[in-house]
Amino acid sequence: MSVNEVKLRKAEIEFEVRGTGQAGSRTFAIGDEDHTLGNCLRHVLIQNQKVAFAGYSVPHPSEPIVHLRVQTAKGSAKGSTKAGSVGGSSRRRRRAADDDEMDVDAEGDDRMTAVDALKEACRTLSDQCDFVLGAVEEALPEVKEDRERIETLALTGAHDDDDEEEEDDE
Repeated sequence: MSVNEVKLRKAEIEFEVRGTGQAGSRTFAIGDEDHTLGNCLRHVLIQNQKVAFAGYSVPHPSEPIVHLRVQTAKGSAKGSTKAGSVGGSSRRRRRAADDDEMDVDAEGDDRMTAVDALKEACRTLSDQCDFVLGAVEEALPEVKEDRERIETLALTGAHDDDDEEEEDDE
């Protein structure tokens, strides 16, 4: 091993939701990821008008984990109404018409949950990647051929690994 070579260890956690209190404010710890995914998700989240803040950090270059912070905006839940009510600051959960959860307090402050905002961002990012891949494969057919060949090899390799395990068991 050379002096400059660093081998990253596997993350202790795959995915973890951190934070208590208001459901519109959470930190997500995503294992075995780096700046690539962190910055992409941050960018997609911040483009969403329902998100008040999105940021990410990589605690240390040798730690294979990304912390993604999401805070949603007040009144960001779909189908939200701003009808004020009198009383204390008790919170309750309610389902919107489209089955997204939202956090509602006595003042009518409803917001999309941070988990729902992250799910929406992941779907958007996946759709964007599919669009770009489709455009590249259309412009360069050899890319599509290579992808299909790799997928076939991966499937074949997975079956070969299963066969080897079965032979080892016998």
